Amino acid sequence: GSLVVMTIHHLNCGTLHPPSQLLVNGRGSLTAPATLVCHCLVVQTGKYWTLVDAGLGSADLRNPRDRLGDTFLRRVRPALNPAEPAITQVQALGIDPHDVRSIVLTHHDVDHVGGIADFPWASVYVSRAQVDLIIPALRKDMVRRLHPVQWSHAPQWKPVTLSETWRSRPSFRLNDSMSLVALDGHIEGHCAVVIDRENKPPLIHAGDAVMDVKTELFDGHAPLGLMAFQRMMRTDARAWRESRAWLKECVEDGIDIICAHEPHSLLSKVR
Repeated sequence: GSLVVMTIHHLNCGTLHPPSQLLVNGRGSLTAPATLVCHCLVVQTGKYWTLVDAGLGSADLRNPRDRLGDTFLRRVRPALNPAEPAITQVQALGIDPHDVRSIVLTHHDVDHVGGIADFPWASVYVSRAQVDLIIPALRKDMVRRLHPVQWSHAPQWKPVTLSETWRSRPSFRLNDSMSLVALDGHIEGHCAVVIDRENKPPLIHAGDAVMDVKTELFDGHAPLGLMAFQRMMRTDARAWRESRAWLKECVEDGIDIICAHEPHSLLSKVR
């Protein structure tokens, strides 16, 4: 029978404080630090759980310089709060971490992948294009961005070839309720995770394709600093624009979209 998504928990697996509330959050002070989050999901299907994106893990907090790198630490100033890693929050929810059998990543940037080391038994699903970036580990431009030490525990990679389509984008159905859908531009192989829900529209975790759903998909303009950061990080401007246009169409059709870094009302209970 088909697996129905029974429960979705919204977690913040890493609070980030880049400079300038006004330029990043679009309100408040120019000089006060902004607040962004690492928005992850723990999704129950049947008797097991899936983690969508992994945020910062406990090893990242113990050894931030090696695992996250000085550039990341300086640029986004993570809070490194021991209550935030997914494994800590999973246990606080009363879930046995060994019941988290799979992890689905939108992409490998350090603030999305760190938590996988806390669940070494889990299958880690990611687009094949993202895994292909690991192998030449590491072209110089990618070494600055991707940190192989975060996957030195030999994760159980399950590279996914996007051989199907969902709403006209390349996709792959991971199980009865979850798909990876191509959302290129931020980095090669970046994907959205689509979660089918009973009697509700699907929920899309759009990763870093947008960083503020309300302003970028509804109002049209993200705060200046947030937009500058996204333009700096993207690897393909045209694909990035196409991905965002596609997300706008999804919103217009009533699909719920969240992204990785927007401080979200659904996260108020864990912040």
